[in-house]
Amino acid sequence: MKRLIGYTAALCLLAFTVGCGGVTSTGTLAYLSNSNGTGFTVFNVNTDGTLTTSDISPQSTPAAPKRLVFSPNGKWAYFLDNAGTNLYAYTRAGNGELSTQVQPPYPLPAGATALAVAPNNNFVYVALPVTLQLQVFSIDPSTGILTGSTAQNIGYAIDQLVMAPGGGALFGLAVSQQAVVSFTLNSSSGNVTSKVSYPVGANPSYMILSQNGSYMYVLDSVLTAPFGNSTAPCTTGSTCSPTFFAFNVQSNGTLLYMNGQPFQENADLITGIYPKDPIGGATSNDNRWLFIANQGTHNISVFKIGTTSGEPTEVLGAITTVNGIQQSSASPFDCGFGGGACTTPSFLSVSNANNALYVLDTAASKIFQIAIDQNTGKLRALNPAFVSGESSSSQPVWITIR
Repeated sequence: MKRLIGYTAALCLLAFTVGCGGVTSTGTLAYLSNSNGTGFTVFNVNTDGTLTTSDISPQSTPAAPKRLVFSPNGKWAYFLDNAGTNLYAYTRAGNGELSTQVQPPYPLPAGATALAVAPNNNFVYVALPVTLQLQVFSIDPSTGILTGSTAQNIGYAIDQLVMAPGGGALFGLAVSQQAVVSFTLNSSSGNVTSKVSYPVGANPSYMILSQNGSYMYVLDSVLTAPFGNSTAPCTTGSTCSPTFFAFNVQSNGTLLYMNGQPFQENADLITGIYPKDPIGGATSNDNRWLFIANQGTHNISVFKIGTTSGEPTEVLGAITTVNGIQQSSASPFDCGFGGGACTTPSFLSVSNANNALYVLDTAASKIFQIAIDQNTGKLRALNPAFVSGESSSSQPVWITIR
């Protein structure tokens, strides 16, 4: 018996770096921003796509965060507090800890909504929608300290920022002005040198830039008659579909509307009800799949991204009956695969290995973890179906994977 125990212990010790019990950590972490908690709940991302609580969790912060971004070199972490009145900077240790705060927080005009870091690690951009400005900070390359702050008048109330992979352009979503704005940036000063706006529907809600920076998708929560039967707005969710706009992104940041846009989402095969209130989305890291979270119908629409055009084609399937219960293998898919357990999807993120989709349910303080079939784009629940946030009232709003 002693020999057996020793042998088992040795196996598990050997498996410490590769996972004991069949679960292997990838070394990647998922940071959950709690808007009403101590700071960040941190999870290990395992090779099968599941999340397990990291031994560095929680990461406590002076104020509850809402947006977290890391510098591309991995050295620094920057986040906005939930009120959008301060920008915080931390060093990021090798094990993922946000170990040391870099100077006091940087005060901002109330209501800052979004931030982005330049790929060259030199600049941080903060959206200030109340003052119609974009604040630009320079990053000290040795300390992460932010200096040389300038507030640039841009004329747009930006709610979301996304940086182009090359750093030559920054994209902002101005919800109240119904536009996506492409900002051209000076690589030396970080300043905005020009801007162009593109109309994107009556009530845009979220902007999705593909991981390779080639395609842009902008969700619009206004319902229209399905498949071009009418351009008039609809009000009945069971017969009307939300639309989304799609662009090809040029190297200089210019956006070209795709042929066939705006695109629409299919109805549920079983209920016949169209998705409602698209609120967030993501693409896979290999740029093959587009995922859209529909909060009003608590489901996820999945589209295959055209390899040359970027044009989205929704994943199709069929209805089958298992033990007397009808099941659909077509998009949209229930966001929790748990009989309505996922009720308010608010944010999506995809694992670096493209094998898992993480659906954040803010009201339930849960991340629903869903397996992605990388050949078909179809979704199924992982086991366990979800992991919990810090507490039932921590109201997590963002997932950052690094």
